[in-house]
Amino acid sequence: MRRLQEAEERRRKKAEESSGMSRAQRRAAALQARAQTGERKSFPRRIADYLHEVRVELRKVHWPNREQMIAFTTVTMITTLVLTAVVFALDVGAKQAVIWLIERGT
Repeated sequence: MRRLQEAEERRRKKAEESSGMSRAQRRAAALQARAQTGERKSFPRRIADYLHEVRVELRKVHWPNREQMIAFTTVTMITTLVLTAVVFALDVGAKQAVIWLIERGT
């Protein structure tokens, strides 16, 4: 059975190479074939695959330019300051309410 699977993989590789598939497409097809057969990759191979996939995805990221980064940072800082002020005000108000309730109860 295993020999048949290996022969099928070799035939598939030859067909993919002759069809003009890119390296990434061949790799994806190989991973899919391996997943179907239930083979488990070694731990170092899985780490290498993960790091490769991270690198590929990071190439797709649209990184902001300097002006966008300054704008995003400004918005984040202002939002943080406003929310900090709101939470502080709620904390002070809750403290005053508890003190008022304690004084009223005695």
